[in-house]
Amino acid sequence: MNITKLKVSAEIEHIKAIMSGYQAYQILTAALGLKVFDWLESRGSAHHEEITASLGINGMFSRSFLQSLVDMKLLVKTGENYSNSPIASSVLISSSLGYQGDWFKNTGSPTSKWSDLTETLLAKEPSISEFNAGPSKKFIQAIAQRSLQGELQAVTSAIRSWEGFSQASSLIDIGGGHGLYTIALCQSHPTLQGLVFDKPHVIGFANEFIEHYGLSERISTQGGDALSDNLGTGFDIAIIAHLLYKFRKQLPEFFRQLNSTVKPGGIIVSNHWFCNPGCVMEEDGAGVQNLERAIQSSGHPLCHSEEFSALFKQNGFSIIYKLDMPSAYGTSQLHIAVKNDH
Repeated sequence: MNITKLKVSAEIEHIKAIMSGYQAYQILTAALGLKVFDWLESRGSAHHEEITASLGINGMFSRSFLQSLVDMKLLVKTGENYSNSPIASSVLISSSLGYQGDWFKNTGSPTSKWSDLTETLLAKEPSISEFNAGPSKKFIQAIAQRSLQGELQAVTSAIRSWEGFSQASSLIDIGGGHGLYTIALCQSHPTLQGLVFDKPHVIGFANEFIEHYGLSERISTQGGDALSDNLGTGFDIAIIAHLLYKFRKQLPEFFRQLNSTVKPGGIIVSNHWFCNPGCVMEEDGAGVQNLERAIQSSGHPLCHSEEFSALFKQNGFSIIYKLDMPSAYGTSQLHIAVKNDH
């Protein structure tokens, strides 16, 4: 065939748009790495030549790089000066409470399952790290930032609405990682004492968050195995958020452990993703979100919400709330169950 007569389908524009998404990801990743937004936030605005010189950007690329950030609505251009957009100031300044940069960069990190998606898709079993391996500090920071996109706020609001919250004195967050759920609830309750339980090499990360929020005197940490180690007894509140995917085959044992952890009248708070009946896809256009959720839940969300709910009753708990919660990757289910007195 004469290649001069070849006509590429107009649908190539669709492929170009997909490629542009990858390029946009790399542009923002580079901007975060260069601390463009932090630098501009401290100055208000700056001429492109000052930005180029101060951040060491090659002048051949600086105009197109900065214009790309303008096109992405992350910078605002006024004449030859650039400043942060409201979006950047809200979620891309590393010192701000709402910073989301680590969450964003985590998807493209070498340890992310997205970095070699082919390998992830071909794996016959989800990769579950040895007990003493992972997660890294950067991963904990990423999921901490992800939780602040609305999920943590919604979950802690539901807990605060429980009639026994004001009288509660103790809380355990099992697999608590960053500890932000415990921190948020202790901020809302002046006498609540919290315990963040996670792997021994993870609790140091939680301690950093706890110290940052000035709650070291009220929140402690404990390292161990959530399934086999003693979690303690007599807690008013036990939180389990996005932990049980890796224990899906040991759920009855896990719930039996929880029965002795919570005092009568106390509550279990479980927040997890569940697949639809028959594992049917939710809707057209949700493929990427569903794939992300599968990756984040050790291969698959929990199945059979009704059977999961039955585990509470079988272990001496009565569900008082069953709510849909917003999350970064679609709706999760929140179960709050009170331990029966008998």
